[in-house]
Amino acid sequence: TGHHATTYLMMEQMSHLDFTNKTVLDFGTGTGVLAILAEKMGAKEIIAIDNDDWSIDNAKENLIQNQSKKIIIQKAETITPDSKYDVILANINLNVILEGIAAMGKICNSGASVLLSGFLVTDLMVIKEALAANLLVFNTVTKQKDWICICAVK
Repeated sequence: TGHHATTYLMMEQMSHLDFTNKTVLDFGTGTGVLAILAEKMGAKEIIAIDNDDWSIDNAKENLIQNQSKKIIIQKAETITPDSKYDVILANINLNVILEGIAAMGKICNSGASVLLSGFLVTDLMVIKEALAANLLVFNTVTKQKDWICICAVK
């Protein structure tokens, strides 16, 4: 819905990216709102994964409501290295992001953007270290209340 600070921050960061003809992974899609926005911003293919059955069903309903045609919803616990992406969106929580950041680094095309949120200002250094360890370069951070969103590039 964009009402939570982290979703708002992700959408704000997305507004600064060019999604035209890009491939996107929405890791932890939840309602699918970020995947839907990526499609509306011109992405050519979006894979949206989540491990929760309710989230999968809810995202599918939202895709229908928004007449989305380029989003594939999949149930998955982790990122698999089957494809390469131009943009990765992950609005989950610190632990899940830290567990998945190595996989994110491996599935990025050169020049890919990685948007991460779902954690607090106090987590910034931990995320920066994990990015550097996985050949992802910290670019920007935005903040709302105690929540932050990081943009990194491959």
